[in-house]
Amino acid sequence: MYRIHVAAEKAGVSPQLLRAWERRYALLAPVRTDSGYRLYSDEDVAILRGAKVLVDEGRSISEVAQLPREQLRRAAVRQPTAKREVPTESWQQAALAAITTFDGPTLERLILSASGMGALSSTEICDRVLMPLLVAIGERWERGAASVAAEHFGSAIIRRHLHAMVETESRRSAGGPIVTCACPEGDLHEGGLLAFAIHAGALGWFAVYLGPNLPIADALGSADGANAAAIALSISSPRSPADRRKLVEQLASWKNRRSGRRVWIGGRGAAPHVKEIERAGLVFLSDASALASHTGPMAAGRSW
Repeated sequence: MYRIHVAAEKAGVSPQLLRAWERRYALLAPVRTDSGYRLYSDEDVAILRGAKVLVDEGRSISEVAQLPREQLRRAAVRQPTAKREVPTESWQQAALAAITTFDGPTLERLILSASGMGALSSTEICDRVLMPLLVAIGERWERGAASVAAEHFGSAIIRRHLHAMVETESRRSAGGPIVTCACPEGDLHEGGLLAFAIHAGALGWFAVYLGPNLPIADALGSADGANAAAIALSISSPRSPADRRKLVEQLASWKNRRSGRRVWIGGRGAAPHVKEIERAGLVFLSDASALASHTGPMAAGRSW
């Protein structure tokens, strides 16, 4: 029998993802020690490994969790695909050069190559290929090494890929609990929000993506209209203390009007104010992948 970190390592997943799949989808039912520690068997590890193989192939975890255990065990013994390395510095320099010269076809080929010709999952493409390149473009613009036009050109292509993955993951998660995703009014940078929506979709949440620069009243109204179980907000720009308090109070009020609602906040503009956010009963996410450790047992279906 294995403790959670050992079981997760043997299966090739993070402990946070293991917990999320266990709580949310009842994928596993580990025994517990008298002290409350989870213990996993070799059978549990095989089922978890098989589930990861199928999810990596493009199936949703909500679908995979319903499959016969024998099918998961068979998937677990497949020859794993060789792990791809993070794109090299030379790859990123080639991509930035294509952006500087407005060479869209070359940039698209480079992105496709780094994405494993479609072999990587949406979250891997997001975290290992597109988001690092988006950050690099922004840093070059801030240093004056790239023109505004080049920054807009490259960012638009990357955002197009990210939007496509949001749509793909949302289709897979149709019928799951709903999370509305937005940047508040004045926030125009949506990269982090797109990354969140991709990770949420991979975990079985149906993302209603509202995009940047949205008045908070409209975000709350949309969440009510969609019967959302959660709201995710990405704040990239600093806000005045009064504006920030008002925003946090509005989100907390929405959360507290109905049991079980969640509010997740991320972004550079929110990072210095984690204590204020958490005092209001809201959750700060340091990055999109941190969502896996904050998803609980939500009921399947759009009604909750």
